[in-house]
Amino acid sequence: MHLCKLYNLTEKDIIGHYEGHQKGIASNHSDPRNWFPKHGKNMDTFRADVKATLCCKNDSKKTPASPPSSSPTKLYRVQVGAYAVKANADAMLKKVKAAGFTDAFIKTE
Repeated sequence: MHLCKLYNLTEKDIIGHYEGHQKGIASNHSDPRNWFPKHGKNMDTFRADVKATLCCKNDSKKTPASPPSSSPTKLYRVQVGAYAVKANADAMLKKVKAAGFTDAFIKTE
């Protein structure tokens, strides 16, 4: 719930690795999709639980969390791949940007 509040996310923003893989933005590994059925759950029930918790927390009389500052002291970068062939890196960058991650970029080392 902390990340949802911090980044103003809802249950609609939550996807599993498999769903991300279907969009071309994540690898298909150790997905909760394989674990949830053992406990009578799935990504949809998880999102419903998140929605219910966010709803209840938003209705509480607690002081709302302050929004993140506009200039964070730390940045956490997410890498989606490392490629030896630039054309492959360009192709992944195109997929990531098409998925809505407009700040994505290629860094050469």
